[in-house]
Amino acid sequence: MFSRFYPAEMAESSYDIDYEELYRQGYRGLIYDIDNTLVEHGNDANEQVIALFRRLNKIGFRICLLSNNQAPRVRRFYRGVSIKGVKLHYIFNAHKPSRKNYRRAMLVMGTTKKNTLFIGDQLFTDVYGANRTGIRSFLVKPINKREEIQIVLKRPLEKAVLFFYRKNRLRKLKNTNIVLIGFMGSGKDAVGKKLAEKFGYEFIDTDRLIEERLGMTIPEIVRSKGEEYFRDLETIVLKELVFKGKQNVISTGGGMPLARKNQKRLRKLGYVICLGIEPENAAERIKDEPYRELLPADEKQLARMVTERMFIYRMIAHRVIMTDGLSTDEIVGEAERCL
Repeated sequence: MFSRFYPAEMAESSYDIDYEELYRQGYRGLIYDIDNTLVEHGNDANEQVIALFRRLNKIGFRICLLSNNQAPRVRRFYRGVSIKGVKLHYIFNAHKPSRKNYRRAMLVMGTTKKNTLFIGDQLFTDVYGANRTGIRSFLVKPINKREEIQIVLKRPLEKAVLFFYRKNRLRKLKNTNIVLIGFMGSGKDAVGKKLAEKFGYEFIDTDRLIEERLGMTIPEIVRSKGEEYFRDLETIVLKELVFKGKQNVISTGGGMPLARKNQKRLRKLGYVICLGIEPENAAERIKDEPYRELLPADEKQLARMVTERMFIYRMIAHRVIMTDGLSTDEIVGEAERCL
């Protein structure tokens, strides 16, 4: 009954969304509500908005403001951004959740349902309209509680819908596994253990499984039996995990996703989250890792390896979280929001 109002994603704010990753996923158009989505209700465009939109222009996104407000309010906001050189479109008096102007926004941007996102703070207008139109929607928290009375009256109803939304997501989560992939040093074990504890799941580390099975460390296995033998063991373990059941958090070795035969199995295993690191940070991140000897000593070679592997990780993962500068708890929070 409530599913028509459910957002595809939720975020703390419009400024916390990983737009670079969305662009890599193929999205090209962004439709925004204004009040309490980008600025406090009734406020003009500020430096934060301008900085965000400049960044989005640079990435390659096309932008359209879609507001139920009248022309003077929307035009004033638009001018405050456009005079700074930002390229965007706007539509006022949009009558959300009517589909008409969502479609018009895509028309002026030259985008489609498949490559357009909507970002807004209201379920019954913003998100519902996007869902009716067939556009992926992001629900963000209102910037300020000061709102028009008709919106204030809707907020308790929104809370009820979001209660069932979260309950539905938790129900779905109980029927899957969470699979963490990423380069050495990205925090898969620390994040995985905390996620497992939070959801009451079993934590599984594929490298530990292999070590326990052979009674040897990974470097010892590679030195004595060769890397190809070790990679075959990874595939065997992955095959077994597919049939193990649900409600596991699985941390995989950094090389497991490289084999094409493993890639479909990883996605079959569960919801795949890539914990990414920037190539230039790789050497510092892995300096204390026990398996550091398995990777190139030269920092340029190491950075090149990270870049190559990240390309593969991104193709496999349902979501990517760049972990540079984030604490373990912050990464866990980001992972929770992905699920």
